[in-house]
Amino acid sequence: MSGLDRYTELADEAAAAVARREAQYPALVKAGKLSADQAAQETRVWRAIAADWHWVVTLERRAAEPVTLAEKVGALEESVRRAERAMRKAFAAADSSVREAWRRDMPMAEIATRYGEAAMPFFAEWDRYWCFADLLKWYLRDLPGSDLPGIAHYVERHIGAQRRARVAA
Repeated sequence: MSGLDRYTELADEAAAAVARREAQYPALVKAGKLSADQAAQETRVWRAIAADWHWVVTLERRAAEPVTLAEKVGALEESVRRAERAMRKAFAAADSSVREAWRRDMPMAEIATRYGEAAMPFFAEWDRYWCFADLLKWYLRDLPGSDLPGIAHYVERHIGAQRRARVAA
């Protein structure tokens, strides 16, 4: 049974966020730049987010420590802020021709074709930013007062459609 594989990029970014924390946080804690509690908290929350999105794309549940929706939203809001700073930094460091093409509203595909590797660091940060923004948008749908269905609604609809197709076959 396959899940909503169109969200693979979001699942991959959530898993990468966990991997980055697991790789970088021990050194940051040791250097006194991050508290052990904060490192553990962020990693715990991101493991839960990654488990959610693994379920979305594979329909397989992964065990994760309990995390509240507020914790997930808070982690994603912080990640959006960090990603925006990284994206702006990558843009500032990009070749001037890339920056000028962007300012002239040249389509991204054309910038990529014309400037190739020179544009890739900025585009990588752009993609990461939008992955975090999309993840946040999905979790905000689950907040009280939202009139939009959350991702679980779409997963359950997908599962139901697959079951109906199997029965009809």
